[in-house]
Amino acid sequence: MKPWAQKKMPPFNDHLGFVIEEWQENYIKISVELKPEHLNRSGIPHGGFTSALLDAATALSGAYSEDLLDYKKSLTLSLNINFLGQAQSNKLFAIGRVTASGRNIYYGSADVYDSYDNLIASGQGVFRYRKE
Repeated sequence: MKPWAQKKMPPFNDHLGFVIEEWQENYIKISVELKPEHLNRSGIPHGGFTSALLDAATALSGAYSEDLLDYKKSLTLSLNINFLGQAQSNKLFAIGRVTASGRNIYYGSADVYDSYDNLIASGQGVFRYRKE
């Protein structure tokens, strides 16, 4: 079993149907099956839904921990999003990476693709680790 497979994810991510496919230090891959409630009236993923996926991928890329019961927690300080294309499939994938980090702050970037590897959106974020 993968060490992160049993970790409890944020309820919002669960509600949206985000599934972690791969997770390691400074890297994450998240997938999601699109449902009608994820789409706008044009039948493509809503920008807010895509933004939430990018926020999760950029934030969780820096939250990996070997601890089987927990992961690092952080807060989004800034998130920049660029919408680049329209999804041609009913499944999306987000690939997130840490691009730089310090003791309290880290920077992440992520890209969202459809099943045909069409680039749908990209995002960059700044995050602060929570002290808990």
